[in-house]
Amino acid sequence: MDSMGDDGQVLPALSPIDIDITINHEPRIRDLRLAEALGMKNLHSIRELIERHMDALTTFGEVSRQAEKPSRRGGRPSKSFYLTKRQALYITAKSDTERAALVTIQMVELFDAVTGGTAHPAPAPALTRADIDAIDRRARRIGQEEEQRARSALTDRALDRLRRGERIDIASLSAARPEEPAALPPPPARTREESMDLALAHLRALPPELRQEGFRLMHAIKAHSDALKELKTATEAINSPLDTVAEILEREATLIRQTIAAQAGRVG
Repeated sequence: MDSMGDDGQVLPALSPIDIDITINHEPRIRDLRLAEALGMKNLHSIRELIERHMDALTTFGEVSRQAEKPSRRGGRPSKSFYLTKRQALYITAKSDTERAALVTIQMVELFDAVTGGTAHPAPAPALTRADIDAIDRRARRIGQEEEQRARSALTDRALDRLRRGERIDIASLSAARPEEPAALPPPPARTREESMDLALAHLRALPPELRQEGFRLMHAIKAHSDALKELKTATEAINSPLDTVAEILEREATLIRQTIAAQAGRVG
């Protein structure tokens, strides 16, 4: 169950998706995720804590360091520490945070569940900021291409009527729609609560530095969808060919959401 941190922020409880077994098939937890669970205001300060206690930590075994891509363009590459159960418990005790006791209990139960086979940890997520940027660029390009295709088709029909000396009837132009791509398969039947739980689970699987970007993208998609519904309602009221564009954009918004969900599914 999620809890509230000292700064009023929701702190998601540790779960099997926080355990990584890709390093020598040994369950480990990433340093920043541990810092997040502990409620540290500066997540990266846990790396200084680990460095100060490195000698003690190595008595429990090798402390794994994994190189990571910079979270923004031009940034420096960094290294994350992945701690075993005993290493993580040691750092938790040294963190001296109010949540240390609770996190200690959570980690003991979680690592025991993973090693006992009652929980299935997920591999480290592979969706990076570069992936999200590429998806965003592709989505904008698809929207622009579809809008231009619809505009060209409607303009050609209007000019063809003018050449024949016929009156331009906007309603009839809208009824003869340009060739559309194949219909997307219907999304799985889920309740709103199930959809929200699934989306939050995918977002929690992201590294902390990408999680905020994921939430931003979710809000942007919702705002985009709401705006499209308002645009469609308004254009239908004036019987304008813009409803064609609105429906195309709405369809592409659905494609964007399914693409993101598929990416997150591969991560989880």
